[in-house]
Amino acid sequence: MYNKNGFTLIELIVVIVILGILAVTAIPKFIDLSDEAEEAVFVGIASAFKSGVNQVHIAWIIRGKNKAVQNFIKISDPLAGGDLSVNSAGYPADTRGVSLTLNSENDCLDVWRAVLDSQDALVEGDSSSDFEATYNGGNTCTYIFNKQVNLTVDYDSNSGEVIINH
Repeated sequence: MYNKNGFTLIELIVVIVILGILAVTAIPKFIDLSDEAEEAVFVGIASAFKSGVNQVHIAWIIRGKNKAVQNFIKISDPLAGGDLSVNSAGYPADTRGVSLTLNSENDCLDVWRAVLDSQDALVEGDSSSDFEATYNGGNTCTYIFNKQVNLTVDYDSNSGEVIINH
């Protein structure tokens, strides 16, 4: 009987070729995972913002205010510029208590910070943080996810509508 103690050269080459084919087909999947992970983080943060806007509005309804309210909710984040105020429709609009409407880039920044009240989703007026806030006019803001600029959150303080674009 012939005793085989190892692999032949042809068997080793076949195994290496099969591993190479598997690697070539699997690498694109691993590369795409980082983009998908970033998108999942974006969706989580954007959904938290949307939920926060809704919670502020529900608190406004429960308290029966039916008008714009200055310093409606206490905010612990010192970057927010003050306590959160709501507009006459009961949606987050201001933290500096000046106009009680969302009408500037500072208001966009402050509303994001106040509603999320978290250091996990930093926002600035430029691309130096996780999100960039821009004021669009008409009491609306857009928040751009700087890791993937095609991922955005649009907020309309007139209606409280938060649109997550991904």
